[in-house]
Amino acid sequence: MKKLVFAMLLVVGSSLPAHALTGEIGLTQQLEFVSSTQIAGANGENLALCYVTRSFRLFRHPLTNDVLRYALSDDNCKTEDRPMTTDQMITAQSLDLIAADIPAVARNSLERNLQTYGLLAAVGLGLFAVIWRRSRSLLGYDPKGPMRNKAALRIVSVMCHAAKCDGLVGSNELRLIGRAAKRLTRRNFPTADIIHMADHAVLDLDTKDYIGFGAGLRDREKDVMVYAALLITMHSGRMLPAEYEFVTELAYGLGMPAQDFRRLLNLVLAELDHYTAIP
Repeated sequence: MKKLVFAMLLVVGSSLPAHALTGEIGLTQQLEFVSSTQIAGANGENLALCYVTRSFRLFRHPLTNDVLRYALSDDNCKTEDRPMTTDQMITAQSLDLIAADIPAVARNSLERNLQTYGLLAAVGLGLFAVIWRRSRSLLGYDPKGPMRNKAALRIVSVMCHAAKCDGLVGSNELRLIGRAAKRLTRRNFPTADIIHMADHAVLDLDTKDYIGFGAGLRDREKDVMVYAALLITMHSGRMLPAEYEFVTELAYGLGMPAQDFRRLLNLVLAELDHYTAIP
């Protein structure tokens, strides 16, 4: 008798149909089947226990899916539901009308949270990683990406100045500058552009000019600049006095410590064959 009275209260006294919302973008509510029950419905068949869930949909695809509450349905959780409170759920379970192993409080399970928000977190982190890597590349922080255009142009200009220290920029030096620029800055510079920069290179420089070469550049970019200058002045196997003066004044203008200068010089000597061997 107690079971019958409780079932009648749920079906008649608490009847309040609620239809799922539809839409391509925005919040929607829908029903999700949980379990069958021993509660008889108005049509004589047992009601189904449902989750009422809320989803955020984007072009009809759910991005989130959260459990709001329990409900009873006489059409197997398809179109309508009858609200069911936590107290009613506990009572129904005590009367063996609903399986006792179903949580009395309707809420997201750990698995649901992982499926919904774990995926969103993974997608968000993936997008952040792509944006961060692209931003680092554009700002010159990514050593594997193209160098900032400003820094790359300055480095090529310094190489042209270094090549002009002996009075003439030969065709072999133009090729070396182009190869070195591509390898060091990961940018391509047409030979015509290099010739233009070499023609406009002025060797009557003062301390202010050398400081200007590195203005606004990062330490890594300054290292590449000095390395590039040493590469051009050392490619013949010897360094002329004018070339030595240029690279040392450049290092001084960039504020480079002596130990870093020696490190780059040793690195150039170790890698010089790599550049000269490229046709």
